[in-house]
Amino acid sequence: MKVARGFCDLNIAAGTDLKATVLKALSLGYQTVAINTEITDNTTPDTKRKKKRGDFPNVPPPPKLILTEADLRKHNITRDPIILTRITLTYSDPGSPFLSKYRDVIKQYDVIAFTPTTEVALKQTVSQNLVEVDIISLSAVEGETRFSRKLLHSAIEKNIYYEVCYGPCIVGSGSRQQTISLAHSLHRKIRSANIIVSSRARTPDQLRPPYDVMNLGRFFGLTEAGAKEAVVSMSHNVVYCAAARRKGMSKCLARVTILEDEGKRNNKKFEGLESAEGLKSAAKYMKVNNE
Repeated sequence: MKVARGFCDLNIAAGTDLKATVLKALSLGYQTVAINTEITDNTTPDTKRKKKRGDFPNVPPPPKLILTEADLRKHNITRDPIILTRITLTYSDPGSPFLSKYRDVIKQYDVIAFTPTTEVALKQTVSQNLVEVDIISLSAVEGETRFSRKLLHSAIEKNIYYEVCYGPCIVGSGSRQQTISLAHSLHRKIRSANIIVSSRARTPDQLRPPYDVMNLGRFFGLTEAGAKEAVVSMSHNVVYCAAARRKGMSKCLARVTILEDEGKRNNKKFEGLESAEGLKSAAKYMKVNNE
């Protein structure tokens, strides 16, 4: 079963600068990355009648990225990275035959993400059984879309995770405001449960180091602990649950990972987490500091 390790960025966009972007992410300290192939199903009720069978967009195979030992040494990468494949499907019409037509190809990817742009599409994403969904990556562009609290919580109950991408924050002020508004909307409705933070970087300059991403997480409404979990333990759970689903497990139980700060091993806030008493103390500390 595939597992994640260290800091994670589960959304490196497949493109012309893919190799350089992945190497930059690894040199910044990420040990697990997912190469994301984005597909948009533009089928609507009107165009669906006009389209002939087989006219839907083809799903490309998972991208193959070959990193040599020389590449790793050049960027001072000392540990072999974990590189996963991911597909993200954006769609609005739950009646589209896209899923049934391409489900065998979609299932070849390590991580499967959906970006539903309407509430009916989100409902179908959570309830359908054709393709097991690992991540719901809500679009900041569709920030006006209103999703019900009950529907968002139903995805959490199925161990589906929500993704907030910081990449759009770097592109421009408009997309930055949309992303922050989306993140705070999720915080109000689900209290930031099951949230991961990824880059969606298309070029190396759109990447940020893990600890900078944690600081960005605070702007997204996450607590200090939640911001760290978003790039570590929550992302680990995504990969673990995705692998469990591919093996046919009926229900995925998230793994518990003990986090340890490199260079901050004496930080008392994280001491004693390996014991029951330590966990109680940490929970009490977080409660006091959040009030």
